[in-house]
Amino acid sequence: MTLTLIAPPANPVLTPSDLAEHLRLPVASPEVEQTAELTALIAAATAAIERRIDGALIAQGWLWTITDWRQARELPLAPVMSIESITLVAPDGVEQPWTGWHLTPGPLRPRLTTGQQRSWPKIPQGGHAAIRFIAGFGPDLSDIPADLRHAVLMLAAHYFEYREAAAHPLTPLPLGVGSLLAPHRPIRL
Repeated sequence: MTLTLIAPPANPVLTPSDLAEHLRLPVASPEVEQTAELTALIAAATAAIERRIDGALIAQGWLWTITDWRQARELPLAPVMSIESITLVAPDGVEQPWTGWHLTPGPLRPRLTTGQQRSWPKIPQGGHAAIRFIAGFGPDLSDIPADLRHAVLMLAAHYFEYREAAAHPLTPLPLGVGSLLAPHRPIRL
């Protein structure tokens, strides 16, 4: 099972100016060196939050390759806006599209089902199924829930404030960020 980002988000969750205003810094501008640092902090905070919630904030394209349909019952990211295609790929690279799938909302994340068909198609021996999908709350910043945007802002600010600290790699998220993420985190039993 491999998950590959093929179309990154068109926009960041926050702008460097948003973070600079929150930190009460001079307004960031493209020619200021600090803008690059703020942009990197926003990207790092966004990635950390997306990993914690097993999701995507802004619409982005993904390619998920699997070798067994049991791996595909629940998609690896949420929310899923759409499935673009499912293709069966033979070891020699020959591709065969499959259209008999159906995306069903699930309690935590959407599920892939066979729709009207009764069985899954056979994945070629030594081959894989390639599932292309769009994950995220939407293409615009306004589509992201306010608590998740604020969690990115708080975590980026935390990274800024403690950028010189040599923290332990397993340090938990700041309490406020963890509280904002709690309703969005998948529960694993």
